[in-house]
Amino acid sequence: MTTLRIGVIGLGVISKFYLAAMDADPSVELVGVCDLREEALAPFRGRVDCYRDHRQLLDRPDLDAVVVNVPNDAHGTICRDALLRGRSVCVEKPLTVDLAEGRALAELARQQGLTLFTAFHRRYNTNVLALRDRLPSGVPIRSVTVRYLEKIEEHVGNDRWYLDMDRCGGGCVADNGPNAFDLARFLLGEVALERVNITRDADGVDRQAIVTLRAESGALATIELDWSYPHGEAKDVEVVLADGRIERADMLDGYDEFKGSLWHEYIGIFADFTEAVRQRADRAREGVLMLELVHEAYRAEAAGSTPGAPDPSLRRGNGLPAVPHPENGAKRLVEGPLVKVLVHRRDDRGMRLEPFASRCVRQGEIHELVTTDHRDTEPGARIDRVGFLGFVEIAAGGVIDRGDEVLIDGNVIGTVLGFDACHFPNHYNVLIATERTLTGPEIGLKPEAHVQFRAIDS
Repeated sequence: MTTLRIGVIGLGVISKFYLAAMDADPSVELVGVCDLREEALAPFRGRVDCYRDHRQLLDRPDLDAVVVNVPNDAHGTICRDALLRGRSVCVEKPLTVDLAEGRALAELARQQGLTLFTAFHRRYNTNVLALRDRLPSGVPIRSVTVRYLEKIEEHVGNDRWYLDMDRCGGGCVADNGPNAFDLARFLLGEVALERVNITRDADGVDRQAIVTLRAESGALATIELDWSYPHGEAKDVEVVLADGRIERADMLDGYDEFKGSLWHEYIGIFADFTEAVRQRADRAREGVLMLELVHEAYRAEAAGSTPGAPDPSLRRGNGLPAVPHPENGAKRLVEGPLVKVLVHRRDDRGMRLEPFASRCVRQGEIHELVTTDHRDTEPGARIDRVGFLGFVEIAAGGVIDRGDEVLIDGNVIGTVLGFDACHFPNHYNVLIATERTLTGPEIGLKPEAHVQFRAIDS
């Protein structure tokens, strides 16, 4: 094929990125667009053939492939119709809303010798690609964290079907999950579900989720999803290497326009897809794998699976620098129950370290547990990158020292870095040095979890 003749089915919020990518590629020709809405077709009238029924577009004898950009619940039907007519398909993620249907489509594409390509646009992000290129050969990856945080209502435009669980296939896990899961696989290779913690709103929609995946190497990937993020959006990746080095990529850095990074990401998608079509490459497996992870996450939640112990890579002595203990004398173990779980993190918190290496705490006081990857212990040091675990009630008076290990239900979370008194006398923020910022749901915290502050030499 010298020129690929392509149609676009569905003219929703993402279609403009596909159309721009096609305009930039002289080796393809847009031969038709399809949408149920006349107002969506109106700008194309007189420029390209327009259709209200996707089957009429698919029946064109000069059509090689289609881009499917319709609501998630219609993906399966349209992909099947296209494959049966001998057309290769690029479909927006997820492949379908039903795992069995997705597997059937993959088999149909193989039988037909056609390309069934699910679009995971973040793997084409220039900052992600630069991060991957920076990773040293021969140094294993210990962990990956992918954050995909946004307020969904700001992103859907007129495509309100995103907010209908039946049409979307779920909430943040079904829709944003595949892009984030694919990034973990992009960096780590094959991954499987380890544990999941999902938070639903009053309507039952999953608005937040922490999903942990495990690679064949043993490395863990933590996927943080949020459809109710109050601070704009955050889309980033952090890779922790076995030698302690940390590499980060902000997918939005350098792209100030809202959704600005999508312009180049969809050029990457389209180039990959058209190459696959020309080679008649089998690309169906990628879409099915991500669909399987979504299915397993919801299945685990429904079965009442509980998150396991925290990632062992977070333990002191395995990459987390130990802070010298400031006192030599023996002391009582300070402990108490968790009374509230916190779920958020910030990169601009602006806490300030108190000039004290220890603080006395009284029975019945409640203090906040805050994780940070900062290491500066100078008085007044600014602490911006923080994750919030929750509030603990002190069971009996004692002393918390810088360098104390913090354990929750017997698992070491990190070591005490210091204290912030911005809310005192109501409570202290007890800052806990961790390899990366953690939130309560990420490590499966629940009220009444047992918190301990233990001297390292005890």
